[in-house]
Amino acid sequence: MNYEFYADVFFLTNFYLDFLAVYAVSEILQQKKRLLRYLLCCAFCSLAGCLLFLSVENYDVYLLCVHFILNPGMTLFCFFPVKKGIYVKAFCLTYFVILLLGGGMEWTYVTIADRSCYEFCLFLMAVPVMVFLFILRRKRKNVQRFYCVRIEHGEKSVQLCALYDTGNGLMDPYVKEPVHIVSREAYEALGGNDVFSTRLIPFFSVGCQNGLLSAFTVEQFWMEEEEMRYKISPAVLAVAEDEVFQNRAYQMILNCKTMERKEEELCT
Repeated sequence: MNYEFYADVFFLTNFYLDFLAVYAVSEILQQKKRLLRYLLCCAFCSLAGCLLFLSVENYDVYLLCVHFILNPGMTLFCFFPVKKGIYVKAFCLTYFVILLLGGGMEWTYVTIADRSCYEFCLFLMAVPVMVFLFILRRKRKNVQRFYCVRIEHGEKSVQLCALYDTGNGLMDPYVKEPVHIVSREAYEALGGNDVFSTRLIPFFSVGCQNGLLSAFTVEQFWMEEEEMRYKISPAVLAVAEDEVFQNRAYQMILNCKTMERKEEELCT
């Protein structure tokens, strides 16, 4: 049996499905990078796959190159730099989404469209992805609470967007106070090592069972939400590396015990 190979259709199909998968996974893992990076990586991977298909005679060798070189490489360059564990999750999720999209495309084209309107069937694959991402974003918006925070220490003042995280229950073992996480950029803006004497406190999280954070104490910070303001004075903060806040809408993670502090004052 002979097959006709259309390089443009092969390239565009793989490019389109790869891009949808990578974009969806970036939203799921909250590791969004520049859109141009996704487009270039997916285009290069699809072009390389097309060239491999034309140049490699052994189909099994072609599959090995695609599954163990091209696709892992695409995932690596799309999400770099992140922690090692994120690469594994991204690779597995991307493969899963591509399988779903490819299977959905094949079923729609063969069963529903009776092998016609290929481009329209391909375009339709974006619909379930967009619906899923819309639901995911709405759910996260309802679960996550964001505050506008102003940290004050001496003559320094920094304003940040902060996430109220129910998973952050970190306590300072020395002063028995809840610890809020800030970016290194915020720490430097407050004066950094020239102003604060830090202390190391232990923590554990997913992917890091035995870690240490540099903690310091500021005079106060204010949390604002709509017409409500909360004052935390004094407050213990810890510095996290920039990768924690990379491509995030917030630069601070509030402790879940923030609202329970006896020292906070409610202002209207």
